[in-house]
Amino acid sequence: MYVIIAGGGIAGSTLAKEFADRRHDVVVIEQNKSACEDLYAHTGAVTIHGSALDIRTIKEAGAEKADLAIGALYKDADNLTFAILAHTFKIPKIIVKMRDPAYEEAFRAAGVDTVCDMIQMLRSRVMAEVETPNLQILAPLKAGQARLVMFHLPHALFPEGVMVRDLVRNPAFGKGCLFAGILHSETGKLVLPRGDDRIGPGDQVFAVLDTEGFAQVSGFLAQALEESREPARV
Repeated sequence: MYVIIAGGGIAGSTLAKEFADRRHDVVVIEQNKSACEDLYAHTGAVTIHGSALDIRTIKEAGAEKADLAIGALYKDADNLTFAILAHTFKIPKIIVKMRDPAYEEAFRAAGVDTVCDMIQMLRSRVMAEVETPNLQILAPLKAGQARLVMFHLPHALFPEGVMVRDLVRNPAFGKGCLFAGILHSETGKLVLPRGDDRIGPGDQVFAVLDTEGFAQVSGFLAQALEESREPARV
């Protein structure tokens, strides 16, 4: 895959290293010359010293053959300009970082495929840590309509584990929950779950939850956690 990244800051350089480590062709456009040199030294990605808001620089970066363009500049207005210019080259996929949600509609109109809402991500992560510490959100899906999550089943309720087919009979894991994977703690093996697979104690469970499913599963886990903390009644 041929990737162009606008901006060599923390976000841009981190992505550049990730793509380079996975053997993709990466070009980073960065205005700061010393940042370009550092980025190349630490990531191995090709860097172009110039403005990502200049259509000639974007063309020089190889926009006509790019598969993906990423706007990782600090200002939303700059990422919007970059997205518009990248769209003129018919780059198949455009992703941008967004700080101010007021820009989302403009990004969509500019042909951006994926908008990474930094404030929403922070808000979701903080609230999840506070309200559902036993359920980790890995990624929002479909503009927040669904979430990829990871959780452990309460040991107090399932000390011997539970079969997937039995767990789905619980209303909390009904229509709004799609099991995506089980990472077995004993073997370290990841499996795609079927009804006759067992979720053992300590296993990590991965699932896709819609809005209703998230409320049900998080509520179930929170209640189980609260009950496990209560002193035994005599």
